[in-house]
Amino acid sequence: MRHLPLSLAATFCVLFLGAPLLVMAWSTVFSEDGFTLQAYGQLLAEPIDRLQMRNTLALGATSTVIALLLGGGHAFLTHRTDMPGAAWLAPLGAAPLAIPPIVVAMGFSDLGKTWGFSVSGFMICALLLGISYAPLVAVMTARGLRSVDGRAYEAVLLTRGRAPAERMLLRMVRPEIAAGCLFALVFVVSEHGVPEFLTVKGKTWHTYAEGVFARWTRRATGVSHADLVSPIVAAVPLLLIIAVALFFALRLRAHTDLRSVRPPLPRRSLGRLRIPALLLPLVYLGAGIGVPLVVLSRWAAGSTQVDTPMGFAQVRHNVQAAFSQAGTDLTTTIVVAAATAVLVLLIAMPIAFRAAGRWPVLQHLSVVPIAVPAILLGMGLVKVWNSPLVADWLYSWSGDFYGTAGLLTCGYAARFLPFGVLALTQSLQRQAASVGEAAQLSARTPLARFLRIRLPLLMPAGWSAMCLVFVLGLRELDLAVVLPAGNETVVRRLSNVVHFGGEDMGGALALMLLGVAVLVPLIVVLVTGRRLTSLS
Repeated sequence: MRHLPLSLAATFCVLFLGAPLLVMAWSTVFSEDGFTLQAYGQLLAEPIDRLQMRNTLALGATSTVIALLLGGGHAFLTHRTDMPGAAWLAPLGAAPLAIPPIVVAMGFSDLGKTWGFSVSGFMICALLLGISYAPLVAVMTARGLRSVDGRAYEAVLLTRGRAPAERMLLRMVRPEIAAGCLFALVFVVSEHGVPEFLTVKGKTWHTYAEGVFARWTRRATGVSHADLVSPIVAAVPLLLIIAVALFFALRLRAHTDLRSVRPPLPRRSLGRLRIPALLLPLVYLGAGIGVPLVVLSRWAAGSTQVDTPMGFAQVRHNVQAAFSQAGTDLTTTIVVAAATAVLVLLIAMPIAFRAAGRWPVLQHLSVVPIAVPAILLGMGLVKVWNSPLVADWLYSWSGDFYGTAGLLTCGYAARFLPFGVLALTQSLQRQAASVGEAAQLSARTPLARFLRIRLPLLMPAGWSAMCLVFVLGLRELDLAVVLPAGNETVVRRLSNVVHFGGEDMGGALALMLLGVAVLVPLIVVLVTGRRLTSLS
């Protein structure tokens, strides 16, 4: 019984991570004629593939710079200076993470139609992705600033002056800033939803992730083994880019020591720039939260209807229409996201205990799902769970698992498992060794020791991980476009708004989804009675 939780977690990882990746890798090198590397000979052979890769690298670099300016600037101003309202603005730096990138793109598209500017250019795409993933940089930068010993900074400030003190601060925070930028780069280069949305709006260039998905949709037209496995082989360069970025991100992240409580950094006075400094957080939050909310609210109020005046009556009508036409989608999305959060916590906990103890390598292996692009993971899940052997066996035993929300939940949990493992492992590493020793000396059973001693200490980190996974589950699109049950999610329906219209009902539906996303932190405030602080 002692090893049962770890055995169940390992079984899940094998079924929903190991098997899909192994099956995909096997299919690329083995055909009906035996071992072959023919498919890899076509890797980046076409000029269009190389062009798409260059587009992706340029987009990733530009979006990361934008994320650094917005997210890093927001964290620095709210945690480091006496800017007005800094205590309230600081936790909002992570708020744009609750807005699906496709919704941000839809908001700017509507704004472009109103103000007469194009939303199909390279810089617009880079700006949208930079805004969507700037929270990663903001959170990591804030984490680095909180880890600096304020006494060391003040000592250098008094003995050597302002400039050397700021350079020392930058050196100490640089690993976290760089890690945040690399995490943003990982998500940008694998993003499919926003570039595809802008393609519908008239974008004439394509990213590598778009090319991989296009190969997947056309895979049935292939006649040779190389054609059939081309979507999987084509994703290999993207996988290598993400793996390298993640390797350096984790190495840099490990350099920050958060195991002790230190005096905070002194707030730097901005003087006459206190009020102008508000411009950066307001622009960042306005673009990441304000624009989508305003546009969605206008859609719900009937801004796209020519013969109907805008007003609260139209909002009520569209909300009712959203419930009647897509209420099942909203329920499915919430249930899948909540189930994903619980499943991630249950699987991550035994892995984290081993990663923080005897097997630290598990912490590094746990990031594999992030390194695998969501579309590629979805392809692997389809190949395993829709194969004739597995599908027939499951159908005779438990019905159609492949087409249900169960596979979607497991796919989401496999993709977001690293967030749970990393959060819980770090929490365990920060606990004193005497806690575990005292638990061992108590006269309680192993289960009682876990429930009464270890679990309460882990719950803050576990709750944070569940909140993050829940929000990410609400906004996940790349897996939803590959797995059949993803067609019943809200983000999938919102992406269909681009093709088939229905902005008024879509706006109401999106507002309800965002309301659910912000409900979790509000519950924390109401239950604990504490004001939100910066997320970590």
